[in-house]
Amino acid sequence: MYLSRIELSMNSPAARKAVSSPAVMHASVEYCFAGDNGLLPDREAHNRKLWRLDQLGKKLYLLMLSPEKPDFAHFSEQYCEEGIRGETRDYEPLLSSIRGGQVWRFRLRGNAVHSVTEEKGRRGKVYAHVTAEQKRGWLIKKAAANGFTVGADSFDVVEIDPMRFWRDRPVTLGVAVFEGTLTVTEPDLFKRALTHGIGRAKAYGCGLLTIANRK
Repeated sequence: MYLSRIELSMNSPAARKAVSSPAVMHASVEYCFAGDNGLLPDREAHNRKLWRLDQLGKKLYLLMLSPEKPDFAHFSEQYCEEGIRGETRDYEPLLSSIRGGQVWRFRLRGNAVHSVTEEKGRRGKVYAHVTAEQKRGWLIKKAAANGFTVGADSFDVVEIDPMRFWRDRPVTLGVAVFEGTLTVTEPDLFKRALTHGIGRAKAYGCGLLTIANRK
C-alpha cells in the first residue's frame, strides 16, 4: 500500500469545481491509476482506494491510500500550481509496526450516519447524525468494531461539513472530521480499518483513517 499527498491550488477554477463535487474528485482520483491506454482500474482495484481532502493551515491537500503508486501528472496539470508533483510513501512499514496497546494520534473524515427501520421487514433508511455529540457517539461505536478505542475526552470533532451534491440523484453526506488519540486493541482489525477505511461514502472522500506518533 502507498500513502500519497499532493497540494491543490484554489486559484484554479477546475480545482474549485472538483473540491465542491466529491463525484468529480473521485473521478480524478481514479484517473491517477489509468494505464497508458487510458483505461480505468477494474472494480476490485477501484474499491480499494481511499482519499480525503485535508485543510492544513492555508493549504489544501489531496491525501490518498492505494495499492499502487498514483501517477499525478494529469491531476497536477488540472488542479495544482506549476511544478507540484506530489509525494508518495510506502505504507507497509507503518502497517508492520502496529501492536496492541499502542497509542496513536489520528485523523478521520467520516460519514457519520445511522440506519432507522421504518417498516418491519424492510431495509432501514440511512440518516446523517446532526449534532457533534451524535457524531462522537458514531465514532466510539465504529472504534469498537475496528480494533481500537477512543475515550470520551481523547478526541474532538474539529469540523462538521454536511455535503450535498448531485450524483444521478441528490446526495447528502453527514461528514465530520475527528482528531485525537486512540488505543489499538486488536491489531489485525485495526490494520484492516487503516487499509479499507471506516464507514460509508468512501468513494466521496470519507473513511480514510490516518495515524501518527503521539507527541
